[in-house]
Amino acid sequence: MKDYLRHIWYWICKYPLSLLPNNIFFNLQYNIVCLRHGYKHRWLNINNPRRFNEKIHWLKLNPCIKDGEFLADKYRVREYIKNTIGEKYLIPLIGVWDKVDDIELAKLPNKFVLKANHGSGMNIICKDKSKIDWDKAKNKMRFWLKNSQYCLSREWQYKDTPRKIICEQFLKDDITDYKFFCFNGRPKYIQVDIDRFKCHRRSFFTDKWESAPFTTLYEQPEKMPEKPTQLEEMLGVATKLAKDYAFARIDLYIHENKVYFGEITLHPEGGCGIFIPDEYDFIMGDMLKLT
Repeated sequence: MKDYLRHIWYWICKYPLSLLPNNIFFNLQYNIVCLRHGYKHRWLNINNPRRFNEKIHWLKLNPCIKDGEFLADKYRVREYIKNTIGEKYLIPLIGVWDKVDDIELAKLPNKFVLKANHGSGMNIICKDKSKIDWDKAKNKMRFWLKNSQYCLSREWQYKDTPRKIICEQFLKDDITDYKFFCFNGRPKYIQVDIDRFKCHRRSFFTDKWESAPFTTLYEQPEKMPEKPTQLEEMLGVATKLAKDYAFARIDLYIHENKVYFGEITLHPEGGCGIFIPDEYDFIMGDMLKLT
């Protein structure tokens, strides 16, 4: 989404839409996604959820996960990763700041990734700092720090997150992101996205790397991604990180044959990951036990 549209949408969510009850707010968001992607609109039953996306919205309203605020914080979660699976799985950290003006471009490497710790979609990927518009980048980061992800999504874990900018080592262009959907501590499905910035395609696999008969939001690619050689290691990492939770999505990368931690996602797509075909919304929903 363009920056000016993000500003407008944030203002709408923070002020006029803040008057809406949760059910109506969530259904409005969900049906906007349906409209954008050309899918049939529907009313989500969040009070008595059966579908996966309905249950994700229910979880957004009910803090069921211990230390969820800690897990969702892209800076503080690093301590959990270090203690649970080891520091070797962390992308090297270059710096962390509370204020944008404290970031000195001259002290950063030529390639780096800047991101906010308190939400999603707030990233600046720099592959050559001699070409970066630093004033524009700083204005974007100031916007991140001024605003709360909670206003956009009403996800409880973001409500009181201390806001920071972190800088991590740049790995490579369009790196493959393996997203492990874990139910009761066990990875069951793996989401893989390709060509996210050109012709976005998405595929799902079982934990045995068998192609799953569904996708979400985006069509499957003509050529399916190959099985990663580090699959067993990634399954072990996902299992350790998700072991205490009824549901969590564990995002991992592979770079130069090494596995790296990406993030822990409690509410994939904010509960707006429309299933293709629709029946898998119910099948995945049956796997997610709320009590």
